Amino acid sequence: MKILRRYILREHIGPFLAALSVLTGLMLLNQLARRFGDLVGKGLPWYVIAEVFALSIPFILAMTMPMAVLVAVLYSFSRLASDNEFTALKAGGISLLRLMVPVLLAASALAVGMIWFNDNLLPESNHRLRMLLTDIGRKQPTFELSERVINEVVDNKLFLQAARIDRSRSTLEDLVIFDIGNRGTDRIIYADSGHMAFNESQTDLYLTLFSGEMHERETDDPALDQRAFYDRQVVRIAGVSNELRRGVGVDWRGDREMNIQMMQEEIIERRDRLTQIVDSLSHAIDGLAPIRVEAAEPRAVRPEASIEEPRVDRRTDRPALGRVARRLPRAAVEDRKPSQPEPVRQRFSRSRRSAWPPAGDAVPFAARVANELRRIGSRSDIHRREINKYAVEIHKKFAIPAAAIVFVLIGAPIGVRFPRGGIGMVIGVSLMVFCVYYVFLIGGEEFADRDIISPFWAMWAPNVVFLIVGCATLFWVTRAGTRHLRLRRGPAARPTEAAQPAGLGSGAR
Repeated sequence: MKILRRYILREHIGPFLAALSVLTGLMLLNQLARRFGDLVGKGLPWYVIAEVFALSIPFILAMTMPMAVLVAVLYSFSRLASDNEFTALKAGGISLLRLMVPVLLAASALAVGMIWFNDNLLPESNHRLRMLLTDIGRKQPTFELSERVINEVVDNKLFLQAARIDRSRSTLEDLVIFDIGNRGTDRIIYADSGHMAFNESQTDLYLTLFSGEMHERETDDPALDQRAFYDRQVVRIAGVSNELRRGVGVDWRGDREMNIQMMQEEIIERRDRLTQIVDSLSHAIDGLAPIRVEAAEPRAVRPEASIEEPRVDRRTDRPALGRVARRLPRAAVEDRKPSQPEPVRQRFSRSRRSAWPPAGDAVPFAARVANELRRIGSRSDIHRREINKYAVEIHKKFAIPAAAIVFVLIGAPIGVRFPRGGIGMVIGVSLMVFCVYYVFLIGGEEFADRDIISPFWAMWAPNVVFLIVGCATLFWVTRAGTRHLRLRRGPAARPTEAAQPAGLGSGAR
């Protein structure tokens, strides 16, 4: 049996490595096509471009590893069935489930390794990739600027908006510059067109503007407004370097750049903030709630009173016909008596009569209260979405590697059931499973971020669905094979059994 297990695993290694290489290469080419315009033309050395794509490989491997498992299982079991090896093994008493055991164990070991990979190596590579892309984006602003968007050229000091940008010639058309870096003076520059260039040391940016006007306004005295027209003007922006400087970006981490421990700490922090928001809402409601005080004049209570109760039969402990009157004490009568309506201001203590209800119009006061409650509700929704986002990423680190085990249960029976499907069947089934799985995964992530479904089911629902499909397919293939063998053995056995009694009978005569 050990030889057979080694043989089965050896049959899967080649297709697995080939599928992993092809799928990773295709997705890497997709990344190259997407980032080609942002990298080419900036004068970057080749090793920087190679580092960008090398840092993209871990994220691609995390997605293509389960895909490669499915392709390898489909191809290997289909080939075993087409070469009649599976038929020979079944004749020897080895079932399909026993053949799947070594593959399931190997997929489980691969899933455990991928969980460690997703928790330790993948966040660091994603963080380094984002930092590198940020540094590359700061190298030459013309490649970072977007059309019809206010772009930040200098942090919190200078902003630029252009209707059209020609990146090959570094020219801009219909542009507006917002300069708020000078203390006490705000400046807005309009230009019909402009050209961007760096000095020889590649440290300062020069904007040559044509056919425009400039507005200057004093922040202390808005009445001092100056307006000037120009045909050609040069604006120098210092500190905008065209050299690649590493590590100048802010060292913060997104949800895909954190390991499980970091995200759990973020979830705890967000829950604490959410609790504080809920407590503040409770205090706000308590502050707006009315406080009842005792009335200035005591109520007049009758000396004696009676109420009617249903008559109870002592023999059967059941209500009888008629009612009996019972005298009650004064305190009980006072408690049972409904309170008389009071003026609203009399229901509050003297210290709060000036605050509630409002002395003026109540509509603005109610609007302010509604806005405060709406603001608190918006903050609560933001923190809940942050909690769900981190929880989704935690479950994703486990759910995607676990898909390799589920894909074994799907691929093995399908490969045995269609032995002559060939590479077309492998590609078709793989693409169908991949599309359905990742559509469920992306949709579940979106629904979990909106707090429509729980993060657990958002990530694990595709695995559960395909696990059910795989078990049903395995049961169907196993039962179909058993019934097929019974049908083949039945007609072959009957003539032998029928011929033997006939021969014995003739010999006896």
